[in-house]
Amino acid sequence: MVEACSGISRPLANVEWYAAPYVRNPDNPDELINGYFSLAGNRIVVSDNDTLDGSTIRHEMLHALLRAGAHPRSAFLQKCAGVVSCGPDCVSDAGPPALIDAATHKVAPSELEVTSVVISTTPGSSTHPAMFTFTITVRNPFSHPVVALLPPRPGGGYPRSYPYDVRKTDGSGTASSELAIDASVTYFAAGETKRDVLDVAVLSVGYPPNTRIGGFGDSAIPLSPGDYRFRGGYGDHWAPDLNVVLSP
Repeated sequence: MVEACSGISRPLANVEWYAAPYVRNPDNPDELINGYFSLAGNRIVVSDNDTLDGSTIRHEMLHALLRAGAHPRSAFLQKCAGVVSCGPDCVSDAGPPALIDAATHKVAPSELEVTSVVISTTPGSSTHPAMFTFTITVRNPFSHPVVALLPPRPGGGYPRSYPYDVRKTDGSGTASSELAIDASVTYFAAGETKRDVLDVAVLSVGYPPNTRIGGFGDSAIPLSPGDYRFRGGYGDHWAPDLNVVLSP
């Protein structure tokens, strides 16, 4: 996925991976971080709470492909936006986005094409859960650029960009949303498609729904096996529901 979005191919099997209870920023030992890439040792170190958090792992993979510790906007917020995580520090390091012409046409999220898909990525085993990706895709159907006007959140703060709601037939499940931390999330070139990739881990039978287990980080979604309705959206515009059977 990361090689495809970045357009860069390298032997990632040569990267050495390490997990630790606490990962400190090599440039600021007082700061705890999710992970980092070391060019000198061709090494990735991640928090042991993020080993199954796909967006964090793909973020570090992108560093390894770029062979750099910086966060160039072209890679993290354009080519691989939505495939890798890019929080406030990453967005700040990437620098401001290009200025948008004030005359750019403004649209509601409902004027964009929103779809979603759930795909199995790895089967489960006795030691690892089965993994799926839930990808929300948004396309600008117009032959000119647009800026999407995301609804404000009650109480203020960043508007939500990619909400999701995943429910089992008994009503249990989880719901949350990505936030539009960077303005580029709302700008679409003519015909452009953006996406957000969420990682789903299917727990072994016996775990309570939505259990937080080490390795899932803050964004991976742990679910028990069963029949689900997946809903994904952009702003307040939802894609058609998906009915999915998740197996361990």
